[in-house]
Amino acid sequence: MRILMHLRPDWESLHGGDLVQLQRWAVWLQELGLDVEVSDAPQPDLRGVDLVHFHNLGRAFAHWDVLKHCRRAGVPAVLTPLYWPTDEYERLGRPGWQGLASRFLPAGWRERLKTAVRLAPRDRQAAWRALRTDALQRIRAFVSRFDGLVVNSLAEVEALQELTAKLPPTFIVHSGVDAFYWSPDRSLWALEGDWLLPNGQRRRTPLSEFEDVSLPPQREGVLCVARFDPQKAQHRLIQALRPLNLPLTLAGADNPNYPTYRAYCQRLAGPQVRILPRVSPRELKALFHGCQVHVLASWYETTGLTALEAGCCGARSVVAARGGTRDYAERLAWYAHPREPVSVRRAVERALAAPTTPDLLSRVRQRFTWELSAIKLARAYRAVLEGRPSAGFTSSAASPSGSFPSAS
Repeated sequence: MRILMHLRPDWESLHGGDLVQLQRWAVWLQELGLDVEVSDAPQPDLRGVDLVHFHNLGRAFAHWDVLKHCRRAGVPAVLTPLYWPTDEYERLGRPGWQGLASRFLPAGWRERLKTAVRLAPRDRQAAWRALRTDALQRIRAFVSRFDGLVVNSLAEVEALQELTAKLPPTFIVHSGVDAFYWSPDRSLWALEGDWLLPNGQRRRTPLSEFEDVSLPPQREGVLCVARFDPQKAQHRLIQALRPLNLPLTLAGADNPNYPTYRAYCQRLAGPQVRILPRVSPRELKALFHGCQVHVLASWYETTGLTALEAGCCGARSVVAARGGTRDYAERLAWYAHPREPVSVRRAVERALAAPTTPDLLSRVRQRFTWELSAIKLARAYRAVLEGRPSAGFTSSAASPSGSFPSAS
């Protein structure tokens, strides 16, 4: 089976969880014996390719021409949407003039504006086309053209069913957690640090980036690891925890779409707040081992994997009660409403006061490794290629009780 995974156009400049998932899957699928390559070409060479895998429904406009290229070539295609409706965030959490506009614009126009702003720096003509296009109608049409969807949680399925009445055959394939945080096996650390490049080469991460982790002697305070982005809501976390007078560490890269957001958080921060750039895996593991509670109080998370990473390192996890987080952590985390700082503060207080730390490590080892995830993904590919839609489920077959089959 030869698989091509298609990269979004800005993959080099904007790192994100969608790229991490794509790369972990690509590496592990190769370990399972599949022929896998990645491409960012606008018209990739599809000769000999059995299936093309796209990621991130939020970039539907950028993927559209490549998908049409697949359709013309008769090559099946699947999509990992990484979807969650952004309406609440657009109206209540987005800052600046875009947030102001979002409060008064209907959902379709909000999507047009968001897409146009993203495209404008690279392609002004495409940005104008986005403004003239019914964004929600285009997204629904985009989804309908796939031979299958590979989603990360039951919650994502339900959100997609609200978006469109009829889904292609759909498979739940949960994401994995990097072995660096749950396994002593250094060979796994090195393997999952690899990245496949569009030129066919494999960029390897030196094992030295993972080794010699200096763990703190004791745990203290609260940590949040996420890119600096209003959707991740670091400024609300600062405000929420100010009355507790706890040490708070924020670590993450900047989002180029919000270049001033880190500075805004710094202006809000008091003496108890430490703000760090994106750190190496080695430094990140030390941070996880050094905090009492890790908080990911975003407006939504499709998976919330950093909460699981922190949990594997013995921290207590507070996550937003939005997106797919409950599929992963279930009762082993504390949940907060991202709109309400008091909800975040109370969740942190409950986590700190808990008599024991939930065993997220065992849950991850049993259910959320990248190897298990890749095995399920390969099964989903085979079901699509063999024309077995019943191996997944369609919206018409969805159970009202919420019990869906996974690709297991």
